[in-house]
Amino acid sequence: MKFIKPILFFLLVVFVLFMAVFPQVLRCSVVAYDDFQSLQPRVYVSGSSTLKQCDALLKYIGIAKKRVNDFWGNRLGHATIIFCNDPQQYMKYCRTAEGAGCTIGTPVGSWIVLNKDGLNADVIAHEMSHDELMTRLGWWKTRTTIPTWFDEGVALMLDNRFVNTTDSALRYKAYRAELGFLSPVPLALNNLSTEKEFFGQGELHTKLAYLTAARAVSGKIAYGGRIAIMHTVEKVKQHNQFEF
Repeated sequence: MKFIKPILFFLLVVFVLFMAVFPQVLRCSVVAYDDFQSLQPRVYVSGSSTLKQCDALLKYIGIAKKRVNDFWGNRLGHATIIFCNDPQQYMKYCRTAEGAGCTIGTPVGSWIVLNKDGLNADVIAHEMSHDELMTRLGWWKTRTTIPTWFDEGVALMLDNRFVNTTDSALRYKAYRAELGFLSPVPLALNNLSTEKEFFGQGELHTKLAYLTAARAVSGKIAYGGRIAIMHTVEKVKQHNQFEF
């Protein structure tokens, strides 16, 4: 009994420190008490959102869910979706003003935060793929074993912003051609393993990183089918080993 109070105090300190470092997690957790309205379970929109935006969001969520089901076989992830109607609100919840959307994953829950540019099926499906991978592997294995290029490359298979074709071979050829047009020297996958390596070196580098990741994953699918990606995920799940 004498150890209960110190343990509780330690856990409280850890919780406070975590929330101080990652305040967006706390904000996402209590989004229902901010200036947001619930459209349906796990879907929140800014109080200033229009009826047209709300209808579009629900429509695009439905399309994105179908893409997740088609690619992954079934959808296990159930991240809460938060639509922000202005840049300040988005930065408050997403920690950054960059991008059209972000996925915040933790051991106790996950959230997909969108801004106005994220009000489309491509961004939502992309972020849902991140949540799906984390749901299947768990937060720890995803963070420590899965390289960023694989996570992003798989997400781009549900995202048609760079390439718009469902044929696996044509998709691979299109990514390869786009990458060759932008840079004659490809990026090495080993140098895109962390978020800092992938995103932290400028806009052009990030685009090249996306295309490099998409080329690698689409090439794997073109030759081995989506089952080849599932085998990689299952290897991590069962043996904590990443093999691609």
